[in-house]
Amino acid sequence: MRRPSRLILLGAGGHAKVIAELARAAGWQIAGFLAPRSERGEENLGAPLLGDGADLTADPSWLEQNDLFPAIGEGEIRWREFVRLAAAGARVPSLIHPNAIVSPSARIEAGAVVMAGAIIQADSVVGPAAIINTGAQVDHDCTIGAGAMIAPGAVLCGAVHVGDHAFVGAGAVIVPGIHIGRGAFVGAGTTVVNDLHEGTQLKASRRSQVAPIAE
Repeated sequence: MRRPSRLILLGAGGHAKVIAELARAAGWQIAGFLAPRSERGEENLGAPLLGDGADLTADPSWLEQNDLFPAIGEGEIRWREFVRLAAAGARVPSLIHPNAIVSPSARIEAGAVVMAGAIIQADSVVGPAAIINTGAQVDHDCTIGAGAMIAPGAVLCGAVHVGDHAFVGAGAVIVPGIHIGRGAFVGAGTTVVNDLHEGTQLKASRRSQVAPIAE
Protein backbone atom coordinates (compact mmCIF):
# COMPACT_ATOMS: atom_id res chain seq x y z
CA MET A 1 0.00 0.00 0.00
CA ARG A 2 1.35 3.43 -0.96
CA ARG A 3 2.21 5.66 1.96
CA PRO A 4 0.04 8.81 1.91
CA SER A 5 1.82 11.96 0.78
CA ARG A 6 2.48 14.35 3.66
CA LEU A 7 1.47 17.99 3.47
CA ILE A 8 2.24 20.94 5.76
CA LEU A 9 -0.04 23.96 5.44
CA LEU A 10 1.06 27.55 6.00
CA GLY A 11 -1.69 29.15 8.06
CA ALA A 12 -4.36 27.76 10.38
CA GLY A 13 -7.38 30.02 9.84
CA GLY A 14 -10.71 29.31 8.20
CA HIS A 15 -9.25 29.01 4.72
CA ALA A 16 -6.61 26.59 6.00
CA LYS A 17 -9.33 24.42 7.52
CA VAL A 18 -11.05 24.13 4.16
CA ILE A 19 -7.72 23.36 2.46
CA ALA A 20 -6.93 20.68 5.06
CA GLU A 21 -10.22 18.88 4.56
CA LEU A 22 -9.91 19.19 0.77
CA ALA A 23 -6.38 17.78 0.87
CA ARG A 24 -7.45 14.85 3.04
CA ALA A 25 -10.30 14.09 0.66
CA ALA A 26 -7.72 14.06 -2.15
CA GLY A 27 -5.54 11.54 -0.30
CA TRP A 28 -3.02 13.76 1.49
CA GLN A 29 -1.90 13.28 5.08
CA ILE A 30 -1.85 16.62 6.93
CA ALA A 31 1.42 16.64 8.86
CA GLY A 32 0.70 19.97 10.52
CA PHE A 33 0.08 23.68 10.22
CA LEU A 34 2.84 26.28 10.23
CA ALA A 35 1.12 28.62 12.67
CA PRO A 36 1.84 29.68 16.26
CA ARG A 37 0.37 27.71 19.13
CA SER A 38 -2.26 29.77 20.90
CA GLU A 39 -5.12 29.73 23.37
CA ARG A 40 -6.86 27.37 20.95
CA GLY A 41 -4.34 24.70 21.89
CA GLU A 42 -1.64 22.89 19.97
CA GLU A 43 -3.78 21.27 17.25
CA ASN A 44 -6.08 22.25 14.40
CA LEU A 45 -8.45 19.65 12.94
CA GLY A 46 -6.37 16.92 14.57
CA ALA A 47 -3.01 18.05 13.17
CA PRO A 48 -0.32 19.85 15.18
CA LEU A 49 0.46 23.56 15.08
CA LEU A 50 4.18 23.67 14.28
CA GLY A 51 5.04 27.30 15.06
CA ASP A 52 5.28 30.20 12.67
CA GLY A 53 7.91 28.62 10.40
CA ALA A 54 9.79 31.90 10.05
CA ASP A 55 12.90 30.01 8.95
CA LEU A 56 11.88 27.12 6.72
CA THR A 57 15.45 25.87 6.57
CA ALA A 58 15.75 25.57 10.38
CA ASP A 59 14.26 22.07 10.21
CA PRO A 60 15.37 20.44 6.92
CA SER A 61 12.94 17.57 7.47
CA TRP A 62 10.02 19.89 6.68
CA LEU A 63 11.24 20.26 3.11
CA GLU A 64 12.61 16.74 2.73
CA GLN A 65 9.65 14.78 4.06
CA ASN A 66 6.68 16.99 3.19
CA ASP A 67 5.10 19.04 0.49
CA LEU A 68 4.08 22.54 1.65
CA PHE A 69 1.12 24.68 0.65
CA PRO A 70 0.18 28.36 1.29
CA ALA A 71 -3.27 27.92 2.90
CA ILE A 72 -3.98 31.62 3.41
CA GLY A 73 -7.07 33.39 2.15
CA GLU A 74 -5.69 36.95 1.99
CA GLY A 75 -4.17 37.32 -1.45
CA GLU A 76 -1.11 39.46 -0.75
CA ILE A 77 0.02 37.26 2.15
CA ARG A 78 -0.72 34.05 0.25
CA TRP A 79 1.43 35.18 -2.67
CA ARG A 80 4.27 36.29 -0.40
CA GLU A 81 4.29 32.89 1.33
CA PHE A 82 4.14 31.04 -1.99
CA VAL A 83 7.20 32.96 -3.19
CA ARG A 84 8.97 32.19 0.09
CA LEU A 85 8.25 28.47 -0.29
CA ALA A 86 9.53 28.44 -3.85
CA ALA A 87 12.71 30.29 -2.81
CA ALA A 88 13.33 27.72 -0.07
CA GLY A 89 13.09 24.87 -2.59
CA ALA A 90 9.86 23.45 -1.17
CA ARG A 91 7.65 21.13 -3.18
CA VAL A 92 4.37 23.03 -3.62
CA PRO A 93 1.55 21.02 -5.21
CA SER A 94 -1.72 22.12 -6.72
CA LEU A 95 -4.80 20.85 -4.86
CA ILE A 96 -8.05 19.78 -6.50
CA HIS A 97 -11.10 18.57 -4.59
CA PRO A 98 -12.36 15.17 -5.75
CA ASN A 99 -15.81 16.72 -6.34
CA ALA A 100 -14.46 19.43 -8.65
CA ILE A 101 -14.67 18.93 -12.42
CA VAL A 102 -11.43 19.80 -14.18
CA SER A 103 -10.94 19.28 -17.92
CA PRO A 104 -7.95 17.10 -18.80
CA SER A 105 -6.77 19.91 -21.10
CA ALA A 106 -6.85 22.51 -18.30
CA ARG A 107 -3.66 23.41 -16.43
CA ILE A 108 -3.56 24.03 -12.69
CA GLU A 109 -0.28 25.60 -11.55
CA ALA A 110 1.65 25.02 -8.31
CA GLY A 111 0.06 26.45 -5.18
CA ALA A 112 -3.37 26.80 -6.81
CA VAL A 113 -6.49 25.21 -5.33
CA VAL A 114 -9.77 24.16 -6.95
CA MET A 115 -12.52 23.77 -4.34
CA ALA A 116 -15.47 21.40 -4.13
CA GLY A 117 -18.07 21.81 -6.86
CA ALA A 118 -15.91 24.08 -9.02
CA ILE A 119 -15.74 23.50 -12.78
CA ILE A 120 -12.72 24.24 -14.97
CA GLN A 121 -13.37 23.72 -18.67
CA ALA A 122 -11.17 22.96 -21.70
CA ASP A 123 -7.82 24.73 -22.21
CA SER A 124 -8.23 27.00 -19.19
CA VAL A 125 -5.20 27.90 -17.07
CA VAL A 126 -5.23 28.55 -13.32
CA GLY A 127 -2.07 30.37 -12.29
CA PRO A 128 0.18 29.76 -9.29
CA ALA A 129 -1.32 30.35 -5.83
CA ALA A 130 -4.73 31.19 -7.35
CA ILE A 131 -8.00 30.10 -5.72
CA ILE A 132 -11.02 28.74 -7.57
CA ASN A 133 -13.48 28.69 -4.72
CA THR A 134 -16.53 26.55 -3.95
CA GLY A 135 -18.87 26.11 -6.90
CA ALA A 136 -17.14 28.64 -9.16
CA GLN A 137 -17.37 28.03 -12.92
CA VAL A 138 -14.49 28.75 -15.29
CA ASP A 139 -15.42 28.05 -18.90
CA HIS A 140 -13.20 27.19 -21.87
CA ASP A 141 -10.00 29.10 -22.70
CA CYS A 142 -9.98 31.24 -19.56
CA THR A 143 -6.78 32.39 -17.90
CA ILE A 144 -6.64 33.02 -14.16
CA GLY A 145 -3.54 34.94 -13.13
CA ALA A 146 -1.08 34.32 -10.31
CA GLY A 147 -2.53 34.82 -6.84
CA ALA A 148 -6.01 35.65 -8.16
CA MET A 149 -9.18 34.72 -6.28
CA ILE A 150 -12.40 33.51 -7.92
CA ALA A 151 -14.93 33.52 -5.08
CA PRO A 152 -17.75 30.99 -4.48
CA GLY A 153 -20.36 30.76 -7.19
CA ALA A 154 -18.69 33.17 -9.63
CA VAL A 155 -19.21 32.40 -13.34
CA LEU A 156 -16.53 33.13 -15.94
CA CYS A 157 -17.75 32.60 -19.48
CA GLY A 158 -15.43 31.56 -22.31
CA ALA A 159 -12.03 33.19 -22.95
CA VAL A 160 -12.09 35.47 -19.90
CA HIS A 161 -8.71 36.71 -18.69
CA VAL A 162 -8.33 37.50 -14.98
CA GLY A 163 -5.06 39.29 -14.22
CA ASP A 164 -2.56 38.52 -11.50
CA HIS A 165 -3.83 39.21 -7.96
CA ALA A 166 -7.32 40.21 -9.13
CA PHE A 167 -10.44 39.35 -7.12
CA VAL A 168 -13.78 38.19 -8.55
CA GLY A 169 -16.51 38.24 -5.89
CA ALA A 170 -19.11 35.64 -5.00
CA GLY A 171 -21.82 35.20 -7.62
CA ALA A 172 -20.24 37.61 -10.10
CA VAL A 173 -20.76 36.89 -13.81
CA ILE A 174 -18.16 37.81 -16.43
CA VAL A 175 -19.34 37.62 -20.03
CA PRO A 176 -17.18 36.01 -22.77
CA GLY A 177 -13.86 37.51 -23.78
CA ILE A 178 -13.57 40.07 -20.97
CA HIS A 179 -10.15 41.12 -19.67
CA ILE A 180 -9.89 41.83 -15.92
CA GLY A 181 -6.71 43.77 -15.20
CA ARG A 182 -4.05 43.02 -12.63
CA GLY A 183 -5.22 43.71 -9.08
CA ALA A 184 -8.77 44.62 -10.16
CA PHE A 185 -11.70 44.01 -7.82
CA VAL A 186 -15.08 42.70 -9.01
CA GLY A 187 -17.74 42.91 -6.32
CA ALA A 188 -20.13 40.14 -5.33
CA GLY A 189 -23.13 39.77 -7.62
CA THR A 190 -21.70 42.04 -10.30
CA THR A 191 -22.10 41.40 -14.03
CA VAL A 192 -19.03 42.48 -16.00
CA VAL A 193 -19.64 43.39 -19.65
CA ASN A 194 -16.61 45.62 -20.34
CA ASP A 195 -12.89 45.16 -19.75
CA LEU A 196 -11.53 46.42 -16.43
CA HIS A 197 -8.19 48.20 -16.24
CA GLU A 198 -5.49 47.38 -13.73
CA GLY A 199 -6.56 48.18 -10.17
CA THR A 200 -10.17 49.01 -11.11
CA GLN A 201 -12.95 48.37 -8.58
CA LEU A 202 -16.41 47.45 -9.83
CA LYS A 203 -19.30 46.90 -7.44
CA ALA A 204 -23.01 46.24 -7.86
CA SER A 205 -25.43 49.05 -7.08
CA ARG A 206 -26.92 48.60 -3.60
CA ARG A 207 -30.25 50.06 -4.67
CA SER A 208 -30.86 48.13 -7.87
CA GLN A 209 -28.27 45.35 -7.65
CA VAL A 210 -27.62 46.04 -11.34
CA ALA A 211 -23.92 46.19 -12.09
CA PRO A 212 -22.43 49.49 -13.28
CA ILE A 213 -20.70 49.41 -16.62
CA ALA A 214 -17.03 50.36 -16.56
CA GLU A 215 -16.01 53.20 -18.84
